[in-house]
Amino acid sequence: MANQVYANNREVSCKAADGKSICAFPDVCLSPPSPPAGPIPIPYPNTGFSSDTTDGSKTVKISGKEVMLKDKSYFKKSTGDEAATKSLGMGVVTHQIQGKVYFTSWSMDVKFEGENVVRHLDLTTHNHASDPGQTPPWPYADSMKVGTGDPCETEKANEGKACEDYRPNNPNGKDVCKEAGVASEFSRGKGVATKRTKSASQDPCMAARKCKLLPYDAEPRDGFNGCCPAQTGDHIIPKSSFFQTSFDAGDHMPGWEGYKFEQAPCMCLEGGSCSGSHGLRHAYHKAFSSVPNGTERSFNDELKHCAESAVAVAPGCNQGCIEAQLKEGHKGMGDQRKKIKHSSTGRNFIEKPKELLKKIKEMIAKAGKASR
Repeated sequence: MANQVYANNREVSCKAADGKSICAFPDVCLSPPSPPAGPIPIPYPNTGFSSDTTDGSKTVKISGKEVMLKDKSYFKKSTGDEAATKSLGMGVVTHQIQGKVYFTSWSMDVKFEGENVVRHLDLTTHNHASDPGQTPPWPYADSMKVGTGDPCETEKANEGKACEDYRPNNPNGKDVCKEAGVASEFSRGKGVATKRTKSASQDPCMAARKCKLLPYDAEPRDGFNGCCPAQTGDHIIPKSSFFQTSFDAGDHMPGWEGYKFEQAPCMCLEGGSCSGSHGLRHAYHKAFSSVPNGTERSFNDELKHCAESAVAVAPGCNQGCIEAQLKEGHKGMGDQRKKIKHSSTGRNFIEKPKELLKKIKEMIAKAGKASR
């Protein structure tokens, strides 16, 4: 399509795009019944569409229509909270329903008309009358088209419920990094990583937020916009899978010359590549592979296996949600019809898969486990 213009390998948000920010949650609004029984505060999922772009670029156009710009443009309305009638006070923060959608992140180095452009997977807040918005930010899912709807709808709802007392869902709420025991400096030590893995998996909010994949370089490191300080952004599809010899050699697989490891989707895990949940994820990826290390295979086949390894250490996530994020997160980095390499890096339990599963069960709690 003509409107598929990219900045930093992410599609630029514009009025001509098919983009949407789906089910931002929770948008808490005062809802019927009327007094004396009500009103009742009810959390709603909110959705905004790029076709509602307002106050965009004036001279630079994509498909003949305006482009979203930092701190200037917005979606003129959102939908999902209509049941909260205007007569009862509406949103508990903004006193608004069907309010505007604003972006809270953007490209740092691509600008139109002197302003930073907004891209696919940049963050939004919903139901504004003015800043701040009514909902915490969720990644912008531009071009994520699935016939049955948003593949991560359940995960978003789970995060909203599990984290309702945590920042930023509650501006005065708890710090998830501190509550989960991963607020201090990163350590590769196995003892420390094991302790942190157990504490993080036992915190329901942290368990829910692991389902949201983030770019490797995501900031700030606050447990929502980015990983916590003691965590690592683990490339669920290893970065070495996109290189013929090795990542350090820099010889990309054919068709994947645009791969950027800094922007590739990662799960926030504890420990290094051989310790904690990070190490267990790597070990699962290697131990349960159906092909030898170095085998070239289809992007989709390797993606499915990698998503399975992620769910093994993050049981609160559905594999379909992880797969969808991996596909979208690598969009613009290469031709997904081209092969990548199965590049396993696990070192522990690789010849003892039953012991590996036992170790995962011992270390990973069942907080927020999704039904699959």
